[in-house]
Amino acid sequence: MPRMPSLEALQRRLEESREAGRNLQLDPLVTRQALARLGVEYQMELVDELEQAIEDSVSQDNKLIFTGHRGCGKSTLLAELGFRLGETNRYFVVMFSIADTIERSAVDHVNVLFSMALQLLEDAERRSIRLQPGIKKGFYRWLGEHTETESKAVEAEIEANTEATVKGGIPVILEFLAKVRSKLKINSVIRQEISIKFARRTSDLVAQINQLQAYIENATKQQVLVIIDDLDKLDLSVTETMFRKNIQSLLDPNCRILYTVPIAILREVAIKTSITTYVNKIHTMRVAKFFSKATVRRLDRVPDVACVEVFEEILARRVPLDLIDEDVRQQIILLSGGVLREFIRISDRCCDKAMLKLRGQIRRQQFEQPDVIVNQQILDEVVTELQIEAAEVLGQADFEALKLIYEQLKLQDMESQRLLDLLHGLYVLEYRNALLWYDLNPIVRDLLVREGVLDGTTA
Repeated sequence: MPRMPSLEALQRRLEESREAGRNLQLDPLVTRQALARLGVEYQMELVDELEQAIEDSVSQDNKLIFTGHRGCGKSTLLAELGFRLGETNRYFVVMFSIADTIERSAVDHVNVLFSMALQLLEDAERRSIRLQPGIKKGFYRWLGEHTETESKAVEAEIEANTEATVKGGIPVILEFLAKVRSKLKINSVIRQEISIKFARRTSDLVAQINQLQAYIENATKQQVLVIIDDLDKLDLSVTETMFRKNIQSLLDPNCRILYTVPIAILREVAIKTSITTYVNKIHTMRVAKFFSKATVRRLDRVPDVACVEVFEEILARRVPLDLIDEDVRQQIILLSGGVLREFIRISDRCCDKAMLKLRGQIRRQQFEQPDVIVNQQILDEVVTELQIEAAEVLGQADFEALKLIYEQLKLQDMESQRLLDLLHGLYVLEYRNALLWYDLNPIVRDLLVREGVLDGTTA
């Protein structure tokens, strides 16, 4: 006999689904609260590795490059690293998203450095770091001049208040910094002027950063560590230009800096050579690997139990598990290809569809219906939608290239811009551990089967 939920039970179910939907947002976990509520231990050995690299670095190699597929969990991992280093008062950690600071297509090496100076100043203010008034005024005047932001009120405030009463000046200062940040974000003329002004003399910009670093370290007795996240969210051409032509400028500041870069640009020999000329090691966050290269095409393959358990734990933190059919949960995990963002995205869309069905039941007062859960039908609908979205940008040549990757488990032409774009866009996934190999995103693989490009007789 089917269950016969009441209106109250359906409303309760709907609220549970809405809460699950809120927990399935794609944003990384970058606050202590979010990590405590939704975080799970995931690739913590990589946090150890980065911590060690930072601790052991000397001035010649104190820049770190951190890479990995988009959506594999880098930002959350970096937040964990920042908390570990900052909360033990060993480092003055400044972490910011360049994609949130500058309009993405306009990012260049100059405004990355300019944003770094701005962020150092803002974090120093927020943590009430004492800078001598005269020095402090100089920084704000410099910032105001280059962003065409009126700084006289801030300078007057700094002059009127000694360092002992600096808290009285913070609202004015923070309001000023917010204006500067806004101009950097939306004003293309200002950004262009800054880029032109410093393009041939980035040393002036670096000098400002180095001064700020020295004052902060002197005041706090902590080493400055700047983590610049989300460079991997920019267009490949933007990051290629920065790391091919201007890497030296990015490495010039004295402080420890960790840059995140897209994995696709590191498949270009020229760029990788350029980076490894200056950086000892490129640290990579791996995509979770459910299958080995040797077994991935076998129909009787068995996924790695430990990997699956991690993804189950992630889901259990965000969704009441009785909202999703157990077999469907396993399918969602494997359809993610091991990319956390894909896993969250598929789960979220499934919960959205379940909510729509619930709303329909409530509207029609169909209380005699069984409980709505994410079942095979809902998952199939979501997969179809994702396949259609994936197919929108693919041409026949892409299908042929993807077929070759599927058959050979490798990229045929590492310098092909189109293949790098497909790698950057998560159509193709890179797996590593003992071996480096490539496979199709499972959604894309199923799309190729539907299109008749693959015959579907192998996994």
